Amino acid sequence: MLNEKLLEVQNREVELLRLKTKLRELLEEKKEKERLLSSLESRLESAKRKLEEKEKELKDLKNFIAYKQERIEELEKQKERVKSRSEYKQILRQIAKSEDEIIKTRQEITKIEAEVEALTDAYCKLKEELTPKMEEVKGKIEELDSEIKRFEEKVKRVEKEIDSIKEGLPEEELRRFEELKEKFNGLVFADISSGACEGCGMTFSPAEFKELLKNLEPGKTKCPYCGRFIYSKVAAR
Repeated sequence: MLNEKLLEVQNREVELLRLKTKLRELLEEKKEKERLLSSLESRLESAKRKLEEKEKELKDLKNFIAYKQERIEELEKQKERVKSRSEYKQILRQIAKSEDEIIKTRQEITKIEAEVEALTDAYCKLKEELTPKMEEVKGKIEELDSEIKRFEEKVKRVEKEIDSIKEGLPEEELRRFEELKEKFNGLVFADISSGACEGCGMTFSPAEFKELLKNLEPGKTKCPYCGRFIYSKVAAR
């Protein structure tokens, strides 16, 4: 009932399963590498962002001083044009306040400049440390992409081969084959060339193995333990 074409289908399906398993492993490995790359990039980006935020803070403080200096210049000009002593004193107080703010801001700038220097040094060291690692991971991802593409092409090829073989087989045989696949967990035909059934793993005694080989009819003889159809690549002695 079952013929060599169906055995060929089984062999192709086993190969297809192996290819798809390997493909899943490659895809998972790629995901792991992408997660690692993302983590490395995030660390570097975080350090860069902290540096940029501190640099902006420093720039804002310097802009504040520039603004206050311009304000003092304006107040100095106003001082020359005042008409009353109270107005004169008010302008002096504003100038003094602005000068005091400038002093305090310059002290803050000194502190921020030290922080910027430390963050710059930390960022440069981290970049020097992580860049080779990121390049290595990127290279591995490219290799995996190439390998994944190769296996995807193999999967498509084997699927086409299976479809091509099945096209020449009667529907009833294919239906029966699919039923037996369900029963025997995908392996309908089992090779006994090693002296054991590759389907159930049972090892035959020397006498039992010799008798099986002697009376073996591919597509008809079944394993006495699991009931799968058996065949052998070795001749009976």
